[in-house]
Amino acid sequence: MIDKKVNKRVGEGIRAIRRAKGMTLQQVAAQSGLSVGFMSQIERNLTGITLSSLVNVAKALGVPLSDLVTQPEQTGLDSHQGKRKVYSVEQVSLRYERLSTVFPGSCMHAVKITVPAGFTSESVSHAGEELIFMLTGQLEYIVKEKTYTLGPGDSLHFDAACSHRFSNIGKGAAEVLWAGTLPLFEEASKPGKAEHGDPVQLFGSKYHKGKSDVRKRERA
Repeated sequence: MIDKKVNKRVGEGIRAIRRAKGMTLQQVAAQSGLSVGFMSQIERNLTGITLSSLVNVAKALGVPLSDLVTQPEQTGLDSHQGKRKVYSVEQVSLRYERLSTVFPGSCMHAVKITVPAGFTSESVSHAGEELIFMLTGQLEYIVKEKTYTLGPGDSLHFDAACSHRFSNIGKGAAEVLWAGTLPLFEEASKPGKAEHGDPVQLFGSKYHKGKSDVRKRERA
C-alpha cells in the first residue's frame, strides 16, 4: 500500500478562507448544515470531518473542494489494490482510497473508506443519493433517525437529503465502499490541475497567508 497522505491543518485553511470572505462562523455553519460548535472544533483542528461535510463547507464558502483538501487524481478508468493512494482529511479522521474517475457526463463518485474503531461521524445532509456496501467490520447508520446495523456484505441506499450519520460499533476498523452523486472529484477534470499522483496542496493557495506566499507576492 502506498504511504498515506494526511491533509493537515485543514481547519486553519477553512478559517482563513472564511475570514478572507468576511463570513462569520455562524454563517458558514448554517449554510453547510453543521453546528457552530462543530465548525469551531474543525477550525481549531480538534476533530475530524468527513468529505461529505467538507463538500458542504466548500459550497458555503463558495470555493472548490480542492481549496480545502488534497485528493489524488485518477486519469485512468481502472484502479488496483495496493496501488491506490490512501489519504485522509486529518490524522484522526477516516482513510480514503479513490475508486472513480471523471469524464464528461459522469455523475457517480466512489471511494473505499476505512473507519477507525470508535469513530462517530457528524450528522450531514446534502443533495443526491448514497450507496453503502460493507466490506469488513460493523457500522451503525442512522438515516432520518432510523437505525441500520450493517456487517460484511450488507448494503444501504438512501436519499442523502435526509440527515444521516454513522458509527463504527465493531471492535476493529471497518471498510466500506461508498458510492454517490456528491461531487467529490469534479475539480480533477479541469485543465491546469496537477498530474496524476501529484495533487494540488492546500498551502500556497491564495487564501493561505504563509511566509512563502508573502515572499512570492513580494517578488511579483
